[in-house]
Amino acid sequence: MNVRLMNANEKIAAIFAATLKLIHTNGFHGTPMSKIAQESDVAIGTIYHYFPSKDDLIFALFKHCRSLLNDFVFNGIAADFDYKASFFHVWRNFVKFYLENETVFSFFEQFFSSPYHEKNKAEIQEPIGGQNKVLDFLQTGIDQKILKQVDVHLLVASYIGVALATVYSIKFKGLKFSEQNIEELMEIIWDGAVNRNNNN
Repeated sequence: MNVRLMNANEKIAAIFAATLKLIHTNGFHGTPMSKIAQESDVAIGTIYHYFPSKDDLIFALFKHCRSLLNDFVFNGIAADFDYKASFFHVWRNFVKFYLENETVFSFFEQFFSSPYHEKNKAEIQEPIGGQNKVLDFLQTGIDQKILKQVDVHLLVASYIGVALATVYSIKFKGLKFSEQNIEELMEIIWDGAVNRNNNN
């Protein structure tokens, strides 16, 4: 029987997938490297070759998930979108990503309420969910005077906060949002963020 060996990228992908699954089920403390090795079918020595410690693995996984999120959220913005259309598109994709990626949603939730966040805070410098690009996107709106002239972190808190609350409502409360509901909700967010004093 021919058994194809995983290459380095496949091994790292398997390690990440196993870690996400185990953390979702067991939390950080209940996810030792030995379980990750068993779940991923990657030798524990190989895992330590790529990630010298569990902390290194968790931080690398955070960056990986953040990249996945950002790639998904900003995918599909058309060249003819104005800022409002992009604002809606990013928010909608943010909700869609978390609904379709339960283990990543769980990982971010646990990461940001754990000592891992505090340990790596100086590098991450993000208040919620791993969205540097979202923060930059909203800052662009402020700089162009499209959005209110406030601290960008206030806008991030409201923009992402409503998105997370929507995810919670759908996933854990069983609420169903129609397309009209979503459009109305996004209009409410936009009305709260848009700079009405901009005469341009």
